[in-house]
Amino acid sequence: MVSFKQIALFILLIVPFAFGQNKTAVDYIESDEIISNPERGFSAHESSPLSQWFIASLRSEHITVVQRIYTIPEFRESPLSQEFLDIVQGDMNMARQGGIKLVLRFAYTSDQNEADATLERILQHIEQLTPIFQENFDVIAYVEAGFIGAWGEWYYSTNHLNNTEDRRTVLFALLDALPVERCVVIRTPDYKRKIFQDDEPLTFDEAFNGGDKARTGAHNDCFLASDTDYGTYLWDDIEGDKDYLNKDNRFVPQGGETCSPSEYSGCANALTDLERMRWSVLNRDYNETVLNGWETGGCMNEIKKRLGYRFVLLEGEFSTSVKPGGEMSVSLRIVNRGFASPYNARSLEFILRSSDKGKIYRLKTDADPRFWMSGDTVTVTVTGGILNDMPEGNYKLFAHLADPIEELHDRPEYSIQFANENVWEDSTGFNLLYDSIEISSDAGGEDYEGDNYFVAENSGGGDIPSIIIDGYFNDWNDVPRLDVPPDNEESGDALNDDVDIVDIWAADDEENLFVSYSLQGAFASQYFYHVFIDADNDNSTGFHSNGSFGGFELMLENDLLWKYTGVDNEWSWSSLGGVASLPGVDDAGRIEIAFPKSLLETMGTVDEVGLVFNVNNLNDNVEDDYAPDSYESKSYTYKYLVTSVEDDDEGETPSEYGLRAYPNPFNGTVNILHNLPRQKIISGGIYDVLGRKIFSYSREDFNGNKIIWNGNYSDGGEAVSGVYFFALQTDEKIFTKKIILLK
Repeated sequence: MVSFKQIALFILLIVPFAFGQNKTAVDYIESDEIISNPERGFSAHESSPLSQWFIASLRSEHITVVQRIYTIPEFRESPLSQEFLDIVQGDMNMARQGGIKLVLRFAYTSDQNEADATLERILQHIEQLTPIFQENFDVIAYVEAGFIGAWGEWYYSTNHLNNTEDRRTVLFALLDALPVERCVVIRTPDYKRKIFQDDEPLTFDEAFNGGDKARTGAHNDCFLASDTDYGTYLWDDIEGDKDYLNKDNRFVPQGGETCSPSEYSGCANALTDLERMRWSVLNRDYNETVLNGWETGGCMNEIKKRLGYRFVLLEGEFSTSVKPGGEMSVSLRIVNRGFASPYNARSLEFILRSSDKGKIYRLKTDADPRFWMSGDTVTVTVTGGILNDMPEGNYKLFAHLADPIEELHDRPEYSIQFANENVWEDSTGFNLLYDSIEISSDAGGEDYEGDNYFVAENSGGGDIPSIIIDGYFNDWNDVPRLDVPPDNEESGDALNDDVDIVDIWAADDEENLFVSYSLQGAFASQYFYHVFIDADNDNSTGFHSNGSFGGFELMLENDLLWKYTGVDNEWSWSSLGGVASLPGVDDAGRIEIAFPKSLLETMGTVDEVGLVFNVNNLNDNVEDDYAPDSYESKSYTYKYLVTSVEDDDEGETPSEYGLRAYPNPFNGTVNILHNLPRQKIISGGIYDVLGRKIFSYSREDFNGNKIIWNGNYSDGGEAVSGVYFFALQTDEKIFTKKIILLK
């Protein structure tokens, strides 16, 4: 992936041409790399609760979609348990934390000779799942119809549900359970025609209108296994079914997997049918023989690049000098090299960002990338107004193909990257279009008379950014340790280094309680690592571990979370699935974990929890390591922090000890806020990623609660784009804050 830091090292890939006094044209260079874009590409198949370890392992493979299969024979004759619903919710939380989307399927058996459930039971289960679907559709790519028959493929059914009427009932129940923004996919085109009693594929007029037909797509679970793909196509109308999908899949998702090698499964047929049927998502885990054949046949990289959409910038034309109150025009030519187009809504926004202050102005458009079809070249032309009070100066112009859902809108992993060299800014999810737009009262041009303006976006305010569970710990640098004297955890009190807890940290933001702890050694798979949580802060309830003072409602054991269901301290727990947790990428002896506050609240948490840490060393002759050591008489107590910001005479200051930087990333100057008493401060400085001090502050520089860095070295030279660290040394500890300089 090309980072924004690299952009600063190259002249932008443009060839400018004059178009009147204040316009320029740009040619872009196409990239040949495999890109990790949302809701497309090879998917990972998973039948167990998701973990952050698993999700993180997918990043190097450019996988952004997980097909989560729930096989639930235990509920054939009963409602779904709350424990199971909690597992599904946990997977949603995990997907959101990890920056992926899910394809969901529910089935009662993976054996064609075993029973499925009755229609009444299926409808009950769908009704139980509805609140989860409604509240978490942001991380659902689409849902496979499932439920009926072996593997949920709608064919083998011991309850005789493999008929059009019952299939229709299940499909419509799922469509009603999901918000109108999401699709359900079914096994064959003939099923769709019969269910809707309509032989015609979707038209442009029907596309994305929220109707049931417009929300029903396709999945093919035996791609290229035979001439009919093992019954996916009618044996007497194979070409008719393929033509139907070619048209219908312009507006709905096509997913699935290969299932068996055949004379049809080579590269030539694969590329032809993937393009013809407009495939978006394909299982990377099955069938290995078919997939390996694509590797040896030389087409795998092309498939990885072209599954779903692949947008390439060809040319751009922009106003380069605009007056406040004037008119800014943007025109782009874009080609879609992918097999398909996006099937979920996607917004296109243009960004002007001040090269001096980093201030962002955003222009929303009504362009709909879902209509940028495979093989098509489209032209997007937009005119927007520059506000009268927009500061004069130089700006960079970006395109932002954002997820329109508010919770995901500003997350780079949910934004679309153009397949071009040196345009992607991975810290923001923006695509750089042009690096020098001048806003100046000296510019000519007409006054803007429309109502669509580049609108200022707040920067430098808001909540302190949350900790990211990514296996790196720089974002923990200004988090104080939880194990402070007299309850500090010492090394050397355990069986060996790999079960010896030494340091503990805790923090929180609006959504999560974050916990991190380290070992003297490294995490080892043979041991059981526990975080016990007294969620209701009541030691008379919950489970008492080995005579602990705290009574625990929750236990994290390795990467799975469990809820206590026993009485009188019996060992009885139900699984809640995984939580976001990762061991260190460069530190094998440290881990970071995020517990959703919403879950803790259901366990009785108001604003305080008790925490105890333990490693089961599997040796009955040596006591396990507990933290705190005095766990039989106390737990660590963590009280939620308040992250609001208040105004005072010295500027904005956080309400808890620590640091905050804004704007961050920045271009020009960055404001670093602290709220430590001046008498405690010894010195401060800016450091590069190699640990070299490039700018110094003395105690006398800290006259208030704000310090400013202008992006220069101490000798006056300009620092280059990149990551830096501000360090503030006190008489007790050193506080640090990561800051990112963009130019």
